[in-house]
Amino acid sequence: MEREKKILSWPLIILLILAPFIFRTIFGLLSGGDIERVRTKIEKHLYEKYGEEFVVDQIGTRSSMGEKFYQARIYPESIIGTNKEWDDYYYASASVNKYPLGRLGGVGDSYPLVNLKLGIEDYLMPETKEIFGERILMKIEAHYKKREPGNVTFWGYKVKSFEKARELIAEDPGNRMIELDLQVYIFDRIENEAEKEMRRKQIFDYIQYLKEESLYDYLEMGVIFIDERVLAPSYDDFSLEIYVSDKVREVVEGEAVYMPPMELRKKMSRVLQQEVDQMSEEELLESMREKRKDELENFIKYDMQYVSLVYSFGILEERYSSSITEEERKEKDNRYNSIEKIKLEQPYNFIYKY
Repeated sequence: MEREKKILSWPLIILLILAPFIFRTIFGLLSGGDIERVRTKIEKHLYEKYGEEFVVDQIGTRSSMGEKFYQARIYPESIIGTNKEWDDYYYASASVNKYPLGRLGGVGDSYPLVNLKLGIEDYLMPETKEIFGERILMKIEAHYKKREPGNVTFWGYKVKSFEKARELIAEDPGNRMIELDLQVYIFDRIENEAEKEMRRKQIFDYIQYLKEESLYDYLEMGVIFIDERVLAPSYDDFSLEIYVSDKVREVVEGEAVYMPPMELRKKMSRVLQQEVDQMSEEELLESMREKRKDELENFIKYDMQYVSLVYSFGILEERYSSSITEEERKEKDNRYNSIEKIKLEQPYNFIYKY
């Protein structure tokens, strides 16, 4: 009998030894199955909602307010193989509530925010090019907001498209609006005062256009002139060299700034100018179109020649109410009503001066 007990105990011993590995294997399979169920559910939701195939990846679990949910990154399959791929500007997220016993809730997604800004960009682009020329890229953040009548606070809501947002605003313009952050990048430097005045007039005309389109009331805009030498083939190599270089302190118009070494700046300016001079207009435009949205702000550091910042009074009240001056309150209905009120300023750390 004692021998029989010992023999019977071996399977139990083996099971105890292998239990952690068996548990982890089963748990891994279940987790993988859950992930695929989540992916399928989100893909189906997105296709039914937007009429196109989406990539659903980076699925993980999150929790908020005691609720657990799956969250995934989403983007349209149509951008694969283009310069839009890997650009956060075109990416959004989707989530599915995680309930006990493996049950899944409904799907929510943030792609309407992407759809809204892309719709605005498509709508504005023809007139923007008409005013500023072909060498432009735009970067937009936009939020559709509404408030209950009598309430002073606007709250953000998702809306499927720019067209739908315009419909809703037209029904109740006093209590619905689009809060718009608009950055217009112009890849063409200003050569002289006459050209600078021409650009100021263009900015003024563009503001009037945005007013006509009811996109001015809650507008924060930057019109940013980037030196076209960033379009030259060797720009990326020089940009890396600038990045790793030891910066030197200089005083520009009384302001202390830290700049790349003078010799490197001179060399970069000269070589890139030679390359740009040999490029056709179509080659310059093609180079510009290859720039990703998420790298545009990198040009501001040293490559921005001029900038004009525009704030409607509505956006000042929404975002910067504590900093509104008495003069701004008096001028709230007359902001940018003449070309003289358009400021075009040059930053101190612009490196192409040679």
